[in-house]
Amino acid sequence: MQKRRFMGAVLAAVVSFTCHGRPAWPAKAVTLVSTAPAGGSIDAVARIVASELTDSLGKPVIVDIRSGAGGNIAAGFVAKAEPDGYTLLITASSTLTVNPHIYRSLPFDPERSFAPVIMPAGQNLILVVHPKLGVSNVRELIALLKARPGKLNYASGGTGNLQHLAGEIFNFETRTQANHVPYKGAAPALQDLIAGETDYLFDSSTSIPHVKAGKLLALAVVGPSKVAELPGVPTFRDAGMPWMEAARGYYAILAPAGTPAAIVSEANTRIATALKKPANAAKISAQGLDAVTSTPEALGAALRQDRSRFADVVRKANIVAQ
Repeated sequence: MQKRRFMGAVLAAVVSFTCHGRPAWPAKAVTLVSTAPAGGSIDAVARIVASELTDSLGKPVIVDIRSGAGGNIAAGFVAKAEPDGYTLLITASSTLTVNPHIYRSLPFDPERSFAPVIMPAGQNLILVVHPKLGVSNVRELIALLKARPGKLNYASGGTGNLQHLAGEIFNFETRTQANHVPYKGAAPALQDLIAGETDYLFDSSTSIPHVKAGKLLALAVVGPSKVAELPGVPTFRDAGMPWMEAARGYYAILAPAGTPAAIVSEANTRIATALKKPANAAKISAQGLDAVTSTPEALGAALRQDRSRFADVVRKANIVAQ
């Protein structure tokens, strides 16, 4: 396997340059493997990237959804792909920063299996509740949780993801008890919250239209900045709870380790150019996300730092993969 990957990387490096020194990439369709099912904000960002790259590169960029196991299925698939630039991964940062602390084994090495490409968006989680709870702010939710310990349920898109961590950090810091209900993705978790099957959710932003429609109530955002689409909703720092910023995160696009640096650089440039277009930045902001980009080096540094930072959060919350 190692020899095959090495030879693949060498071949890719040889054929990826024209006489001008720029990578002749891509020569065929590119697959963007997504860790999340359709309907969530990762999928929305993936579709924007795929559409823009298809136009800019002149080759199809196909979104391949491989959800489940907190992103491990998709990440494991990409980790084993040829390092030639034709298979990329888009995932929440928690796949590489939290999963190493909650799973006994992973189908990839979080430090060595990937070449960081770009951070296509920052996450700013929103605490949303079902109107049946009868609360209008975070303090009232805390009071209700303390009055009914262990009786309320909060949803997440899966054990160990950022939504789950946010719920556990909230429980721990407020000294309250609530039951975690994990789903296979943020979209089904949101659907059940709207239906009243659960009580609250730290959403990755897809709840915004439902908040505007009055089906859900937004109490606060993780921050540090407000969500542009919900300007009247305070940050947790505004509410006197800056510790919730520990649940901040972002999305990441990565290639298999060994992908030639020239291809990684070209992919970064193309994606960054696409995401900085005002129309695309607006689409990302409309998802409740921060419209940001990064260099490959900055993404790699952020992943390393957060992998260390979340070790303590996971230990305190005693999160273990189911």
